This record gives sequence, C-alpha cells and structure tokens, in this order.
Amino acid sequence: MKKLLNIEDLQEMPNAIEKILFSEDKEELFFKMLDMHNWDLSYDWFQKLYEEELAQRKQNKQDFTPNCVSVLLSELTGFDKGKIYEPTAGNGSLIIANWNYRNEKLKEDFIAEEHPVECWELSTRSIPILLLNLSIRGIVGEVYHGDVLTKEIKAKYLLSKNNQFSKIETCEL
Repeated sequence: MKKLLNIEDLQEMPNAIEKILFSEDKEELFFKMLDMHNWDLSYDWFQKLYEEELAQRKQNKQDFTPNCVSVLLSELTGFDKGKIYEPTAGNGSLIIANWNYRNEKLKEDFIAEEHPVECWELSTRSIPILLLNLSIRGIVGEVYHGDVLTKEIKAKYLLSKNNQFSKIETCEL
C-alpha cells in the first residue's frame, strides 16, 4: 500500500489518499487498488490496517464493527429501497457490507441511486478512506465530516455515480 500511494509512513496514508481523490489520476489508483484486491469489493480493504496503525481509539473513542457483525446487520435490515443512515461511519465497513448484501441479493436490479447513504464521521483520518471506499464502489449519497451529536460540520461531500464527488467546505443543516 505504501508503494502504491508513494508514502514512507502509513500515518501519511489519509493525506495521500485525499490528494489522489481530488486529482485527475483517481481512476488509475482505483484500477490499481482493484487489481491488488482481485476486484473483491465485499469488504473494507483498510479495516485491519487502520485499526492497527491509524486508529485514535483513546482520543476519539473509536471502536470498529467486525465484518461478521456488519454482514449480520445487513441481513437483518434487508434490502428495500431507501436511504441508509450511518452516524459513525469510520472507513465505511458497515456501509460496504450493506452495499455488498444489497448488490448480491438484487443483482442486475440494484440501482445505487435507489439506495443512497448519509454518513457522518468525525475523524479527519477516516474521511479520505471513507470517500475512497464509497466512491470506488459507486455508492451515492452524502458524507458529513463533523460531529453527529452537535451537528457541527467541517465539510460535506456529495457522492454521485461514476466515482464522482464534490466537496462543500461548510454548510448549514
């Protein structure tokens, strides 16, 4: 991963990803990452690495949803059309599991626009990884970089199909 992102230290990973996400070379990175993971989009590629190297568990009281729990929650909630709300998204593992579940069950009837997400995440380190995880899968919706409890927002990102997103620096709810 360090070689792909051209970094020496994993602490630099979120900034390197953010820089690439807003560049014209984004598609090239996406294809390289897809190849690295054998085009398996069913899980968060960064979860283990993030937990071991980048987590701010003490500072931000972060905890991580195991993939088996994410899959179980997806099975319990089903795959009806409608917005998926995730108030503490982290890197997006819960959303990825739900997206994968809906995608597998609905197959060719799965239309991303009928299953938009609304995510909140406080951690500056998680936001670039979350955006990459959602956009590489073609997940659409809104990502708020802010505090879900106080509704203080640092930035809002709008994700649309075809791996496109835009950033709104500040916004009011």
